[in-house]
Parts: sequence; structure tokens; C-alpha cells
Amino acid sequence: MDSQEIALRLQKFWREEGCPIIPPYGSIAVGGFTPAMFFGALGPEPWRASQAVTVINSPMAFYDGDPLRPIVDYRIQVAWPDPSGEARGKFVESLRTLGIDPRDRDVRFVARNGRVGNLSCLAECAAYWRVMVDGIEVGSVFHLRRVGGVDLNYVPVVVDYCLGRLAIVAAAYAGKETPTERDRQMSVYVLNKSNAELTGSLISLHADECEEALAKGLFFPAYDHVLACLYLLEMHDAMGYLNAREHAVQTARISDLAKGCASTYVEAANA
Repeated sequence: MDSQEIALRLQKFWREEGCPIIPPYGSIAVGGFTPAMFFGALGPEPWRASQAVTVINSPMAFYDGDPLRPIVDYRIQVAWPDPSGEARGKFVESLRTLGIDPRDRDVRFVARNGRVGNLSCLAECAAYWRVMVDGIEVGSVFHLRRVGGVDLNYVPVVVDYCLGRLAIVAAAYAGKETPTERDRQMSVYVLNKSNAELTGSLISLHADECEEALAKGLFFPAYDHVLACLYLLEMHDAMGYLNAREHAVQTARISDLAKGCASTYVEAANA
């Protein structure tokens, strides 16, 4: 059972739980939300969806060749309202569809407090758990309180699965998931080939374009620039080009841009 089969099983499980499969999304930085997830959570009705997404985790470039730390990470993200508080139980049920039985494996939910990487630029969590199977982090479960600074009408839950790591811990597939050529090339680019000055300029250009789009009420293209800023900032930081103050300034601007996208969307929806 490889990553593709795992993705199919997980999405089938969640579709039967009432979360329809929506088209996959290209690439986002780790801790980001696809446009569908970001604006869906802001909608007046509870959002339910299952979506495949490629996550680029630039800091993992330092671990090139380690399948447990892929720079290009293929994931399934699921969002749904969870008034009953059964999110962690549903995660365990979904693991059973992959042949991972918690009675035989060490499955743990490890609470994480405080700010959670890039996610804190886009949203605030009421609770966040990393999910570990036999000591390997295979995903996360978190409850959203705000998105883009906007208080939500309900408390959605987001479940995030790391498909490659799940393939490693799944029965009868241990050790067969290997890094891809895309992983290798991304690692080479982040560590050796990228241009610090140009990357910093690109962050500023995308931020400026985001503000231009928001001034015209165009929140979808504006949010695309937010995602570009997050990706470039993560790469810029991984290369060691930013000190703590510079990183805080850049993060604050991106957070403000995300808030602008959210408020513009809500204003348009209520108009």
C-alpha cells in the first residue's frame, strides 16, 4: 500500500463521513491553507471538504534523503464542523482503514501550545495535536477559532495527513517510501542555488500585489499572493537570511495581508 492508495482510502473514509472530495491543489508552504480551506472556513455555513495538497517544507532541505523529512510532502487535508469533539476518535478510525490498529501500535496525540509556524499567520487555533504512530509524526488535528483574524461562526476541525510517513508506518510497507527527484532538486535549490536578495524582493512584490488586489476587492488573487509570500518567507528563513526581528516584521505583514483577504471576503459575502 503506497501513498496513492493511502490517499484514496482516507478520502473514501471522509467522504462517507460527509466530507466531499474537492479538486486537489498545487503547492503551499507548510502551515498554509489552500484557498478552498481558507475561504470555506469563513463562510456562513459549516465547511466540509477533503482535499489533496502538496506541501513544500523548505527547512527539511537540510535532511535531504530522509523519507521521514521530505521537503515535498504530499498530504490530505480534511475540514468539518465537530460539535461533538470526536475529531481524535475519527482520526483513529481513519487509521484503521489503513491497517494501523491502535491496539497493536503506539498511537498518541501530543498537544502543542503557542504559535504553530506559518499557521499562525493565517489562523488561530483553539487546540492543536500532533499525531504520532510508533514515534513517527503522521499528521495533526486542530480546532480553528479564527481565520484571518475573523471570529468563526462555528468551530471547524482540520485534520492533516502526511501520506509519505503514513506509508512508512502502514503494515507491509515499512521502509519502501523513498525521496523523489523533486525532493532532491528542491533541496539543492534551497541550500545552494537560491538568491537571497531576489527572494526578499519577490516577497515584497507579492505583498504589494496582494494589497493592490485587495484595494479592488479581489480577495481570491490577493490570497494567492499571501500563499506566495508564505512560501518565499519559509525558504528565505531556511537559508538563514533573516534574523529574528526581520522574520517577525515579515510575518506580521503577511498576517495583516491574510486578515485583509478574510475581511474583504466577509464584506463581499454580507453585501
